[in-house]
Amino acid sequence: MFSKLVRNTILTTSLTLPNFKQSTSIAILVAGIGLFGIKSAEARNALVQTPDVSQSSSYTIAQIIDANSPIYGNWQLRYSVDGIVYQSVLVMKGYSGAMRTRYFDLSINKKQVIDQEISLKSSAQGLVLLGYNPVYAGTSRRHPTYAADNFLFSIEPDGSVAAYTCDTLRQCSTVDVEKI
Repeated sequence: MFSKLVRNTILTTSLTLPNFKQSTSIAILVAGIGLFGIKSAEARNALVQTPDVSQSSSYTIAQIIDANSPIYGNWQLRYSVDGIVYQSVLVMKGYSGAMRTRYFDLSINKKQVIDQEISLKSSAQGLVLLGYNPVYAGTSRRHPTYAADNFLFSIEPDGSVAAYTCDTLRQCSTVDVEKI
C-alpha cells in the first residue's frame, strides 16, 4: 500500500516553506520521490492510477498524472542544496528526456557529473519532471549517493515562471531556468 501511496501522492506536512502555495507545490513535486519502474513514454497510460485515500492525515494529497502535451527543448537549470550549486542541462523529447548535472561533491572533494533520465507528468500545480536512474555521466554505472532530482514548473497568473526542485532525499530549492 505504501508503494501505491508514494506513486500517486505524498509529502509530509513537516516541510516548512515560506507560504502555503510553495508548500503545496513542493508537496506535488515530491510525490514522484518513490516512483519505481517508470515506463517509457509509450507505456505512460499504464502509470495512471486512482489515488489511495487511506493514508494518514499527516500527508498532503496530490495526484500526479500523465501530461497532456509533450515538451521539446533544452534548458539550463541552476539550483542549490545545502550550499552546493548544481548546474544541469535538461533535454526534453516529448514525454521523456535526459539531464546532465555538474556539482562539487564535498565527500570526495572533486567535481561530479551525473546523468539521469526524466519523465514528464502533470499535476494541479504544474508540470512535474521526475528524475530517475542517476548514473555517472556517459556510463550505465549507478551513482551510489546521488539522489534523483524532481522538478515542478508552473506559469503563474501574472506570466512569471515558478520552478522548484526536490530530490529523493526531500532536499528542496528554487530553480533558475534558462532556455538554450
